[in-house]
Amino acid sequence: MNALIIMKILFIHNRYQQHGGEDVIFDQEVSLLKAAGFDVEVLIFNNESFSKEKGAYKLVAGLKTFYNNESAKIVEMTICTFKPDVVHIHNLFYTASPSIISAVKRLGVPVVMTLHNYRLVCSGVFLMREGEVPCERCVSKTVPLDGIRYKCFRNSRLQSAQLTLVTSLHKVINTWKKVDKYVVLTDFAKTKILQSSLNLSSDQITVKPNSISDLGYVTPSSRKNFILYIGRLSPEKGISTLLDSIRKLPPINIKIIGDGPLRDSVDELSRGFPMVEYLGQQPREVVVEYLKQCKALVVPSVWYEGLPTVILEALSTGTPVLCADNPNLRSIVGDCASFFAAGDEQDLARKISHLYNNEISDLDCVRSRDQYEKRYTHEIVLQEQVDIYSSLVVRARISEHYLPDTV
Repeated sequence: MNALIIMKILFIHNRYQQHGGEDVIFDQEVSLLKAAGFDVEVLIFNNESFSKEKGAYKLVAGLKTFYNNESAKIVEMTICTFKPDVVHIHNLFYTASPSIISAVKRLGVPVVMTLHNYRLVCSGVFLMREGEVPCERCVSKTVPLDGIRYKCFRNSRLQSAQLTLVTSLHKVINTWKKVDKYVVLTDFAKTKILQSSLNLSSDQITVKPNSISDLGYVTPSSRKNFILYIGRLSPEKGISTLLDSIRKLPPINIKIIGDGPLRDSVDELSRGFPMVEYLGQQPREVVVEYLKQCKALVVPSVWYEGLPTVILEALSTGTPVLCADNPNLRSIVGDCASFFAAGDEQDLARKISHLYNNEISDLDCVRSRDQYEKRYTHEIVLQEQVDIYSSLVVRARISEHYLPDTV
């Protein structure tokens, strides 16, 4: 690790009630930085109290989501004790609250915040809603009422209103602008955030993807002739497009791994098409083995996606990827993948048929592997993260010690 300065880093995270992807990335970043020799302190909040409060106490808890003075004091005490060079926030909803940003800045410490999704500009979080995928109705609105109207958060108008009012209030009082550097996962995400009602400057946003461990490159000669789908069986993932394309194809060996609301549709089709094998939900080690064996991974998503781990795993193993042609997926895979028109089962059928009936070359697999090696390894991404911290710390130290010339 080529760090120019030794740093102390305070990580802050508000865990969800159910462990999710953001928690995994948070834990991974902490572990990698500690392993690289950095002094890392972790401050964790959780939302357990919100589910327990009743009546007037629940109202008080709800008000704290706007500004939680207790959370701000905890952050201030931690900073005064640990004396970090930089603070990195991963999530602040709901117990931590936006108050912690103001607390950090009052003490003059640079603050970084990772945007794992679009929660600050979309109460549905993922720029989609039932009946509209993708959906960008709220991105550019300071107070986006459509999210409340369509009950975009947890299918609840009340919870959607609460989230919308929290994010909107802190747009108006410029809390979000106090963050020194936002980290987003893709170039597409940066573009969307820059176009949003947050009104951030370009130099406030940097792209740093997640990273994964090296799963090992597999040559074309070691692979079998089947196409693989891995993911949630839900409308936004484009599983219906895949099923419709299969109906237009001659017998082709396709394996589907995952679970979700469209499971019955997948199961029914697999019974009518013997070459289609539905494997249900599988442990990660089994999924990786199928990735290493398949001829290509198909990603038919009709929503923008974030940064799907399964794509990074495919790149790591040198697996060719066939993606729906949307700007975010293109920004993830670069020029190493092949594409079909999103939502077009005819085009997808043609591309699957071509992959299935032709040999994949060493170049096809090497391109996938090269994309992983230049963009998504732990070493490369960790260095990018350290560079973000270093630039902020150097700037803060220069500002602290700068004295203007006197006449």
